Amino acid sequence: MANLPVREMVLYKHGVGFFVRQGEVEGDTVALTFRSDEINDVLKSLAVFDQAGGQVLGIHYQTPMDKAARLASSSVWLSENMSLRDLIRDLRGRLCNVLYEVTPGSQQKVTGRIIGLDEMQGEKNQLLTNVSILTDSGVRILQYHTIRSVTIQDDQSAQDLSYFLDTSMAEDDRRVVNVRLSEGEHDLAVYYVAPSPTWRVSYRLVADSDEDGKTGTALLQGWGLFDNRLEEDLDNVRVTLVAGQPISFIYELYASRIPQRPKVEDESRIAPGPILYKSSFERQIDEEIEERRRRLNGKEARMAMSSMSPLTDRPHSTLRSMDFSSESVSVETQAEGVDSGETFQYKVTTPVSVKRGESALVPIIGETANYERELLYNGQKLPNHPVATLRFENNSGLTLERGPVTVVEDGDYKGEAVIPFTKDKQQVYVPYAVELGVKVTEKRRSNHELYGVSVRDKFLMEQTYRVQETVYIIRNNTNTPKIVTVEAPIQTSYELFDTPTPDAQTDNEQRWHVDVPTGESTTFVRKVRMSQQQRVNIRGMQYDNLYRYFKNNWLDERKFNEIRDILKAEERLTTLNQQISFNELERERIYQRQEQLRANLTALQPTGNEATLRNRILKDLENSQDKLDLIDAEIEQAKKTIDATEQSIESMLEALH
Repeated sequence: MANLPVREMVLYKHGVGFFVRQGEVEGDTVALTFRSDEINDVLKSLAVFDQAGGQVLGIHYQTPMDKAARLASSSVWLSENMSLRDLIRDLRGRLCNVLYEVTPGSQQKVTGRIIGLDEMQGEKNQLLTNVSILTDSGVRILQYHTIRSVTIQDDQSAQDLSYFLDTSMAEDDRRVVNVRLSEGEHDLAVYYVAPSPTWRVSYRLVADSDEDGKTGTALLQGWGLFDNRLEEDLDNVRVTLVAGQPISFIYELYASRIPQRPKVEDESRIAPGPILYKSSFERQIDEEIEERRRRLNGKEARMAMSSMSPLTDRPHSTLRSMDFSSESVSVETQAEGVDSGETFQYKVTTPVSVKRGESALVPIIGETANYERELLYNGQKLPNHPVATLRFENNSGLTLERGPVTVVEDGDYKGEAVIPFTKDKQQVYVPYAVELGVKVTEKRRSNHELYGVSVRDKFLMEQTYRVQETVYIIRNNTNTPKIVTVEAPIQTSYELFDTPTPDAQTDNEQRWHVDVPTGESTTFVRKVRMSQQQRVNIRGMQYDNLYRYFKNNWLDERKFNEIRDILKAEERLTTLNQQISFNELERERIYQRQEQLRANLTALQPTGNEATLRNRILKDLENSQDKLDLIDAEIEQAKKTIDATEQSIESMLEALH
């Protein structure tokens, strides 16, 4: 697409690029060639404009079939080494002009319909091939080797031959999109989205520490890296690198589909059948550091990489203190930042030229900042030891895209880290090395603590805390005092208690500064708790718990007395139910005794010696029946008392509030 070179490209972090091609062309067609993996995105986004006032009449592309499937639809199919024989074979029945050689230097033309090819034995037993042609005067037979040209008079056959040749030369990994234009000269601009390797960013942090060794000034330089995956050189192209994540997806537009439809036939007049249906916010900042930041912000320092000279006052370094003034610029930033809301753009101000198959780096960030040195510990990220960290505020006015950073301080390589995605004015932490001279041991404990009681819906609600305690034992084995920043995640629904206020806080973590003297250990305790409620059935409570609630002032005297009355009523219910159970057991024993007496009574005669025993049994039956009547009365009275007590308890529960 040399006639429409790339003029601008916008690269994103999620594997797509927005491309602008522009150029002057003449004629009524322009062909745009794309890789097969690009075609769906191109069809989804392609837009063509004629800036010279012409018209874009349409956009056409080849129906998506593989080469074999496309060739199968042609009436002409030619092999690789017998193409003329195959052509004459496939022209059978078609009208053609055939030019053949009669004698050397003498040619004649025959017009007729091709009948076909025939092979036969010659006089010397050689194999001869003849071509049969039906003419107005009859069938002419020509020797195949004498044919010099074939002119197809049938339009459809001529089109099939051209289609076969066009399809044969097409590449399966390329797709051609033809833009039809009005006649004349055109100045075309073509916009489209296509898959593109994600651009990357890498940083260099060149730092110069102050005398206290805890603060300093650093230059942060960022380089944007991108690749030329196009099949052409990029020459003076405007490049924009976008930080952020616009929504993007692949939508299958190129593949053609024929949906299934129901087949409906002419219906005969017959009886119908059955019908079926188918279905980080900083709290404390050192005043001296803040003053240094204000001084820095007042300078007109350019975003640039400073030149460096040999050291004269540091015997163990190869670089002296950095000069970040504008006079020391050696690499000027070639990008300007544009905040577009959901995304942030680095517009490379100088056009870029990159050859095909090559990659390029362009400086997009260069900003000085005051930093503080911290030992940052987070056991979930790195157990046992804190990490040496440089902390500074992103005052560049730009959004920092995630990428690796190499740290050089006072002329020495210190380590490497990854800068996270950071908006302007946010804190940046660069953890570049592990401090092995400081050892951190963590101990964790958890328990539940009761802190209050309330009454709700006839139940007692116990308010408890689920408490988590983390003890940090920090041992300083170095020869200098240390300040270790302990970082812990903010736990949803948990609150700090009995713990110092955090010195700093982000959206996800809290941080505390802990002083650790030389050769000593310091203990820092962090406690968090989450409030929970547990429902307790008042009628099933124990007196000990009730007295504990009252003793801790979780219940006032009135509620204490009301609940105590309920528990006493519950005791009466228990006694009555026990009495009913005892009476029911006694009644069952009497029933069994009566059954035995009746059996004995049946076996005795009413006269003679057995008459006396029989009278005694009758007397026992009478006495046992009296006892049953008394038991039934006691059970009935107990049930009435239970019902009354239940009503009384419910009334007392209703009165609780």
